[in-house]
Amino acid sequence: MKGKKITNTKLPWQLILILGVAGLYYPLAQAQVNNVTVALQVNASQTGMDVTTRGKCANNNHNGCIDVPANKKVRIQFVLNGNKKCNGGEWKLSGVYLGGKNSPNKTGTWGGLDSEVQSDFSVANASTGRLNPDSGSNKQKIVIFNANQHAYDIWYKVTAVCASESGVVMGTIETDPRIKNGGTQ
Repeated sequence: MKGKKITNTKLPWQLILILGVAGLYYPLAQAQVNNVTVALQVNASQTGMDVTTRGKCANNNHNGCIDVPANKKVRIQFVLNGNKKCNGGEWKLSGVYLGGKNSPNKTGTWGGLDSEVQSDFSVANASTGRLNPDSGSNKQKIVIFNANQHAYDIWYKVTAVCASESGVVMGTIETDPRIKNGGTQ
């Protein structure tokens, strides 16, 4: 074996394969996931929820407005803070709904979600706009995931119910800020 050079012809193909696979996953690594928390609080008269997190939208800003930059994904946590006692029970977050895509004003209706919205969010019911909660959700926190593949504004509604220990619902309240998706470019 002395004097013989050993070559491995598989190495260049393996290297090409590794670089090719890495190239496919590079855009996925670039699509960073941001965590956003929207703090909610039952108002003093227990007729609605106030958003205590300042908005982050450049125009038409209001508390709870979420601006998701292009090429970013976001995990949004809606957290109920403050006094959670209600008449004979406790306030619990019950759902997140979407509606009014590209409407400049708050919508009075929810749902009617098109294919773009359905590809960005985990939609439980497109006609009502109800979203599936993501992992980590509980009675005081609802988490949703926004893939942000398309650019549009959409309004969201977070609801809470006053429920007795036995589960009887005695009241429902809500709040409805918006999300500004930057999409992918």
